[in-house]
Amino acid sequence: MTAFKTRAIESRLVDEVKALIEQEKLPTLKKLITEMRPADVADLIEHLAADERIVIFQLLEPEGAGDVLVEIEPPVQERILKDLDNQAISEIVAELDSDDAADLVGDLPAERAKEVIDAVDDHVSEELEKLLPFPDDTAGGIMALEFLAVKADVTVGDAIKIIREEGREIENLYYIWVTDDFQRLVGLISLKDLVIAPEDRKVSDIMNPDVISVGVDTDQEEVANIVRRYDLVNVPVVDDHARLVGRITHDDIIDVIEEETDEDMSLMAGVIDQEITEESTLRISKARLPWLVAALFGGVFAAAVIDQFEASIKAMISLSFFFPVVMAMGGNTGTQASSVVVRGLATGDIGLVNIGKRLWMELRVALINGIICGGILGLIVGFWVGDYRLGLIVNMALFFIIIISGVIGTAVPLTLKRLNVDPALAAGPFVTTSNDILSLLIYLGLTTLFLRATAG
Repeated sequence: MTAFKTRAIESRLVDEVKALIEQEKLPTLKKLITEMRPADVADLIEHLAADERIVIFQLLEPEGAGDVLVEIEPPVQERILKDLDNQAISEIVAELDSDDAADLVGDLPAERAKEVIDAVDDHVSEELEKLLPFPDDTAGGIMALEFLAVKADVTVGDAIKIIREEGREIENLYYIWVTDDFQRLVGLISLKDLVIAPEDRKVSDIMNPDVISVGVDTDQEEVANIVRRYDLVNVPVVDDHARLVGRITHDDIIDVIEEETDEDMSLMAGVIDQEITEESTLRISKARLPWLVAALFGGVFAAAVIDQFEASIKAMISLSFFFPVVMAMGGNTGTQASSVVVRGLATGDIGLVNIGKRLWMELRVALINGIICGGILGLIVGFWVGDYRLGLIVNMALFFIIIISGVIGTAVPLTLKRLNVDPALAAGPFVTTSNDILSLLIYLGLTTLFLRATAG
């Protein structure tokens, strides 16, 4: 077994590697990266220039190159694949687990993917052709075809013999799936139970028939929730006829959780489909521009709202001093509520079965916060303008703003979830901009009514 060293990716390590490449001390460089873990090499490569990355890959054996490549962030991985020829990619694909190989080939242009599939051995191409049709974000898209299953009617001794013969190539082997004569999943058995059981006992006598599985079309986020809820280390995947077709291991689930979290955070920030390691200025701009344009038009609409109350603002110019306050309070209240709901929906802690309960909870919170914050701002306005009646109106305005913003921030992501739209869309500029406009309408509307009443 190779003993890998964990190397923190510091600037001095990057400088050392760059110097070795520049001085063409390739044997020394190869020894250095061979002693590093694949994830550390991947991190190192992400800090290098394009030509330096290829030098690293040329020093790696196909198996090591594959282990490194699957750890690299997609934008950098895409550029590396462009610089590698089809033969090199085919050799790497042949060494990868089926799920990683399918992910890599699936990211290639269609014509090039076909060339790579044609170049690999028949059993590898068959695996790829089984996995590639599944969407990336489903159980079928993230499952691996490497798994061990035994028939329910075999003895423990026969099952152990099968494991010894077929289990060498399978990583993270903790449970053995049990199937019937039609390859349908009927149970599972742990290695511990298998080892301590008498060899002449039937597997069906000691297996656990209560096995949790997922269908090939199950969304990857739901798979992650199932793993988290039941503390599973891997999950069997079945087809429409309950036949065992693959498994999803815990390392893939960690990747899914990270991916879903990144996606939600990006949507909440108004950044669509931007990878952290993306280096293309145009792609980054394309990812951020849609929400910025939407927020721009939202701001123009807010300006139009202010324009409708021009007379009120002219009558008491000090009303405009508090625009930032009411807009910030509305936006922050909505963002707080929507962020909690989005996170709860993502983790499964909040479900669509208790929408009324969640709305009532957020309404009570908004009532308390509205009373306190509205009272504070009302006192400040009353002292500022010397009219505590106006302060009372501002107090009421902020009270209603916080309540409405809290309800919107809660209701919108729940509604989007029910409509099968990613609720994270609600937690970004969407809620903030809409609450800004509503806050202005409520604030200026109530203060205008007050000014007209006092003028009369």
